[in-house]
Amino acid sequence: MPINLFCSLLAILVTLGPVARLGLPRWAVAVVGVILVGLAQQVIVHRVFRASVMSPDGMPLWIVAVLLWGTAFLTSAGGLTILWWALRWCHVAIPAWAPLALGAAMAFLFLYLGERLPSVREREAVLPGLPAEADGLRVAVLADVHIDRWRGRDWCERLVARVNAAKPDLILFTGDQADGRIALRRDDIAPLAKLEAPLGKYLISGNHEHYFETGAYLLEYERLGITLLEGRARQVGPLWLLGLPDGRSLTRSDEAERRLRGLMDQVPAGAFPVLLVHKPGIAPEADAMGVRLQLSGHTHGGQLPIVAPIIARYNRGFVRGWYDLPHGMRLFVAPGTGVWLGFPYRLYPSEITLLTLRAAD
Repeated sequence: MPINLFCSLLAILVTLGPVARLGLPRWAVAVVGVILVGLAQQVIVHRVFRASVMSPDGMPLWIVAVLLWGTAFLTSAGGLTILWWALRWCHVAIPAWAPLALGAAMAFLFLYLGERLPSVREREAVLPGLPAEADGLRVAVLADVHIDRWRGRDWCERLVARVNAAKPDLILFTGDQADGRIALRRDDIAPLAKLEAPLGKYLISGNHEHYFETGAYLLEYERLGITLLEGRARQVGPLWLLGLPDGRSLTRSDEAERRLRGLMDQVPAGAFPVLLVHKPGIAPEADAMGVRLQLSGHTHGGQLPIVAPIIARYNRGFVRGWYDLPHGMRLFVAPGTGVWLGFPYRLYPSEITLLTLRAAD
């Protein structure tokens, strides 16, 4: 069902339920109903402004904000309205304003948690076979930053300041760095050039890079001093970094496995290979090939409890945090540093992940 039709049905449900029982005149109820149905027409409004849901650069920001809040409100208030009806049938008296007020508050909360500047979260990565010289290495993982017109240059500058304050030894981007045409994002992503790490900054593409101008974005990242790992294997200090390119598809492919095998062929025997790949689903194959650590993103940590099971289904059960694979590889799926403006709602928080590598006994 198209999202605008689904949200329109929720708008009608909310109007005929709690709104109609607020004691308002009929004309006022009708006006509120029209407004709620209007909030559901995000797709149509995008077309009016010739904007894309992938990156609505052609729309005024206040309209983007209203529509995003409206979608969250209709979804939250719609679910709460169903619960409100059920409680009424069970003769439990709940004020009509309750699902509306709670739905509005939840919509603001989900948007705030999605759009806020994330904090640094330090995590320990205990890794069997880690070289002794890598013990204590601090690795910043920036996954799904999604810099866009909402999170522009100022947001990016504050993000860079927080990363640098954490003093990582190595900075790794796992894809989906920005959204929109490169001409509109060049100034927004410029602060990434100020990121500092003794062992360097490395990047792979995510699926969102392939929705826009892939080659232009990758060239711009190189110009900002970030080393590309697209289809490359490279020794960085005591580690071997492997970068597996991404595409638009949500599913793994035989081509991805073939490319990974080619990367592994470049790694010397006894080395410690670390795979950067945007989508986590290839982890079982990487584990079987001898990868010791895989760093991925794409899932945004599930974002919301009701969404996480759906995301898990399309990513072979990998959603967020640590996973131990049968052949000894450890997979870390980063919760994400930002969020896509097409669905910017979170309850599971975003973070700047700082991994401290530790050798297992």
